[in-house]
Amino acid sequence: MRIVPCLLLFLGGCFAVLACSRPDTAQGMNSTAPLEVDPPFLDLGAITFGARAQGTYHLHNASAQALRIRRIGPFACQCVSAELVLPWRKGDLARQRLDGRRLDLELAPDEDMEIHFTLDTARYRKPTSRKVGSIPIVFDQYPGMILQWGADIWTPFAVEPWSIDLHEVGVRERAQGRALVVAHDTQAFGLQVDLVDEDGWEVHSRLVDNPDKLLTYELKFTAPEVLPEGPFQKDFVFHTDLPGAPPVKVSVRGLALPDLGFSPSRLVFDPNRGKLKAELRIVQRSQILNWEDFDFSRLAAQGVELLQHESTPRGDFVLQLRYSGASSSELHNFTLEIPTPDPSTPVLEIPVTVMPTK
Repeated sequence: MRIVPCLLLFLGGCFAVLACSRPDTAQGMNSTAPLEVDPPFLDLGAITFGARAQGTYHLHNASAQALRIRRIGPFACQCVSAELVLPWRKGDLARQRLDGRRLDLELAPDEDMEIHFTLDTARYRKPTSRKVGSIPIVFDQYPGMILQWGADIWTPFAVEPWSIDLHEVGVRERAQGRALVVAHDTQAFGLQVDLVDEDGWEVHSRLVDNPDKLLTYELKFTAPEVLPEGPFQKDFVFHTDLPGAPPVKVSVRGLALPDLGFSPSRLVFDPNRGKLKAELRIVQRSQILNWEDFDFSRLAAQGVELLQHESTPRGDFVLQLRYSGASSSELHNFTLEIPTPDPSTPVLEIPVTVMPTK
């Protein structure tokens, strides 16, 4: 039977936890730190979503002995920040940002300190109406204490997603993304958007059905006719007809690439290992071109044989290639050229490496 040893082990662990959590009176651990707090609960009041609210805790060492503080924080999320102010001190010692890391602060008898607290509701990514939180304070010879705060946040609607990632798109693909604006604390509001901005982005709004019977608008974003090649991010700000409501903010980002591309970025053949075959994918991101429109007649002259090809449902071409050129004892790099019917990419230039033979 193993019940008794397991039970003894369990009871021993419980006693160890209790022993660690109980204040050690032999080392001078007292029951309550002599730190007076005003206010005991910091009420930030009503806040519109997206706005900031600030408040101050006033703390006073009410004892005749120095009080050593080891930590203030950490904070539950990035929406909260705090700063420690010591009014009686000067220079760098008078003010410091609190980040929840270990402190070595000695508060003299009858000395005051302040914690300037900031709540930034724009950092919340999920809709919230009522928020409460706390700030722990850790002492050297006393049990810790908690500073509490609360806020009544008015979130009339929620935006999902607030950041649209289009990933890799063709420069002429006219990629599209969508976001939903859903009622949260307010039952009715208007959001009429129908525009083409100075960069050529088109944005349109429309009412859509919501299974939860909440008022919901869909925002559809369409990229301009030609996107600059490279990474992009476009920030949009719209306003509803609801007085005092925060703006609707949506960010669209992605990577604009040539309409015609290829993968992988380099073909590698290794005669020593018998690796003379490789797969090449011709990627079409915008217009769909026909296989017959490409010129593959130059492959053989460049030492590459086209074995077979197939088309994917999205219009890409997958080529099975074999290197048939001469081997060399030196590394051989060259560019495989495939003429295309695309005016913006008239020739696909694919880097090729042939490993040296032993």
